[in-house]
Amino acid sequence: MGVNESLGAVVKAFPQARLVAFTDLSSRMILSSAGTLSTTQEHLDRLCDQARASFDDPLFALSVEAFGEPHGSVIMGRDSIRVFLRSDTEPADALCCICDPGIDLGAFVAKIRGTLESITHGG
Repeated sequence: MGVNESLGAVVKAFPQARLVAFTDLSSRMILSSAGTLSTTQEHLDRLCDQARASFDDPLFALSVEAFGEPHGSVIMGRDSIRVFLRSDTEPADALCCICDPGIDLGAFVAKIRGTLESITHGG
C-alpha cells in the first residue's frame, strides 16, 4: 500500500481525523496528506513547523532525561486535537494530524503508529 492509500485508510477508519499528513521534518515538507479538512500550503507548512517545534522544544530536556526522546506530542484545543507522531527509527519521518475532540485518542495513536512505521519501512 502506498503512502496516499495508507493515509486514506487512517481517515476511513477514523472519520474524526480531519487531516493526516506524512512529513519529512528535516526538510520541513508535508509529502502527502488525506482528510476532509481544506488546507492551503501555508497551513500545511505551519503544521509541519508545529510538529518540529514540539519535538525540538528546549523544555523537553527534562522530559527527555526522565522518559527518553519524545516520539509523540498532543496539542489540545477547544475545536481540535493536533497529534504529532515521529518514527521510532527514522526521526525525520512523522505524521501530523488534526482531529475532532471526540476521537478515541488511544486507538487512533495505535493506528497511526502502525501506519507510520509501515510507510517508513516501505511496507
